Amino acid sequence: MSFACRLFKRSIGLCAPLAILVFLLSGVSASAQVDQAVYDNGEKLFKANCGSCHKPDKDMTGPAVKGAKERWDGKGDVHEWIKDSQGYIKSGNAHAKQIFEEHNKIVMPPQALSNEEIDAVLYYADNFAPAGGKKVAEAPAAAAEQPSNTWEWLLVTALVLLVVLLSLGGVSRQLSDAVREKEGLPAEPRLGTWGRIKRWAGRNKGWASVVVLLFVVWALVLLWNFMFNIGVYGGDKVAHYKPSQPIAFDHTLHAGKDNLAINCQYCHSSAEKSRHAGIPSANVCMNCHQAVSEGPKTGTAEIAKIYEAVGWDPEAMKYTGPQKPIVWNKVHNLPDHVYFNHSQHVKVGKLECQECHGPVDTKMDQVEQWSPLTMVWCLDCHNTKEVALTGTDNGYYQEIHRRLTETPMGQRELRKYLEDEKVTVRELGGFECAKCHY
Repeated sequence: MSFACRLFKRSIGLCAPLAILVFLLSGVSASAQVDQAVYDNGEKLFKANCGSCHKPDKDMTGPAVKGAKERWDGKGDVHEWIKDSQGYIKSGNAHAKQIFEEHNKIVMPPQALSNEEIDAVLYYADNFAPAGGKKVAEAPAAAAEQPSNTWEWLLVTALVLLVVLLSLGGVSRQLSDAVREKEGLPAEPRLGTWGRIKRWAGRNKGWASVVVLLFVVWALVLLWNFMFNIGVYGGDKVAHYKPSQPIAFDHTLHAGKDNLAINCQYCHSSAEKSRHAGIPSANVCMNCHQAVSEGPKTGTAEIAKIYEAVGWDPEAMKYTGPQKPIVWNKVHNLPDHVYFNHSQHVKVGKLECQECHGPVDTKMDQVEQWSPLTMVWCLDCHNTKEVALTGTDNGYYQEIHRRLTETPMGQRELRKYLEDEKVTVRELGGFECAKCHY
């Protein structure tokens, strides 16, 4: 048998078990992805419906959700209890009545969730871990976070080229001196760096003009970029705007998934209903802080400022004093000639708050302007953000989808849009000036 045949057979022998291993691992990965999907859905539902009163693993206003299915086993239907706790108590269920009495008879409002959604919430709570719960496919995310070393390589290359140029300059000077010595001429006088540059420019006026032109263009670009960023905050290149506030409100404590995990729209309830997200009134704070008078980081100092503003007496547990407004300092501010509607982006576009406001829930103990909010930044998002025309209850997108699929002109447009396999905001008019300026 020839060497090539033996090599081919050996390759097949090595590849076969490797292919089987890859197949098995892919099956495990697919299974894990299914579990992660249920976990993620449960986390989202928990934050939207339960997070204001419950924690997954600790008692808060209500009991910890973790282990609820096991605690209810043989004592009733946990689904019916979550959907309508008061109705289930009236039905005569003893366990439901016991839970109600053990938690100071605080009424849990009815939850409009299906059995499958409730199971997802319970799955999330049962698998919750303080470090963030189960994680699947961490490797790609970790790889994406690796810093680029392009600039380091460019710097090394530039240094190497500089050394080569200096060496060639020295060799050229020595050869010139040797030629002049052979011809019986005196050696050229030694010049400093600036002198050599002027001599080279005098001998090479064309190249010197090109170098000066490039330098001027480079300086103008730097000046343009500097002036263009005046008054711009956020982004990667300029400082983030981070004003002080009258009360130290910690977003990582309230919204962080490893802490209270309160959904953003519990406080900023108008974000999906109107143009403005709004600043919540102190009454929203008091929904929890009637019972919670001490924080884990600041103790009673900051919560006492809320009590003073609303006139709450924590000893008497009632409102007794005068009320006064809390003067918050505005963080995100758009020019008057710019129109932005939160509901279009949150309700219709299904954007998460963090896409514009940054990692509020993980890195902002004091809120700051994370994104630059410039027109270039907005247009870049419109140019790449995909629009889901199907599977939505939004009448505007439903009408666009109908026109694109049922009319000859629309079908031609749709084929053009789908050349990159997606329909973006730009393709649906997201670059029209009057969308944001009117």
